[in-house]
Amino acid sequence: MLVAIESGAAESGDPDRPGVVEAVARLQERADAGVRGHGAGPVGRLLTAVAVCDEAPAQDTEFRAVLVAELARRYLRAVRAHARGSGTPRVWHVLLGRWEGGSGDPARTTLAGAHALVCFDLPPAVVSACTLLGRGPGPVEQAVVQAVTAQIARLANEAAASDSRSDDDASGLALLLSRSECWRQAEHLWTLRGRPSEAEKERAAMDWRAALVARALLGSP
Repeated sequence: MLVAIESGAAESGDPDRPGVVEAVARLQERADAGVRGHGAGPVGRLLTAVAVCDEAPAQDTEFRAVLVAELARRYLRAVRAHARGSGTPRVWHVLLGRWEGGSGDPARTTLAGAHALVCFDLPPAVVSACTLLGRGPGPVEQAVVQAVTAQIARLANEAAASDSRSDDDASGLALLLSRSECWRQAEHLWTLRGRPSEAEKERAAMDWRAALVARALLGSP
């Protein structure tokens, strides 16, 4: 059942429209249970948690709100595509398939989801947010992206702390996300506006890399 997704929150052209992050929250109970079409529980929790700003006074709250909404909207699109059986990005096909198949470990799914959000979805979300707000990616936007990335990394590490087997992977992920690769990728995608075929190839490469990392983090079924 995809009521929360089909309601329009996921497909609104205006990410400020109330309900985008709330749509993720409404899916949470069934997502936790692994019900197809409702997403992966640990990823939903990451998104709803990151919607709460850790350092609001030091950030551009308008850009952050639009950015997080875009991030949630991309996730909801992937969940809907996976439920329909077509058009799912590789990384979300791996992650959602494992979770809904009942073999997804919560701690490792959190780590894989954090990496997918930051390294696959966040760069194009930056481009979308900047476009919607009529601005380019600059120092203010970079500070927000770094704060969101740090918060996702912290939340993922906290969630994985209960599983000692995930310690090394959690530390490695934190180190990986602490680099500025996400921002560099966002800047590069920004330069590809108006060149859709090149942008699509770049996003496909990002998806391929993220899917490899997801498989490694999730381990064998």
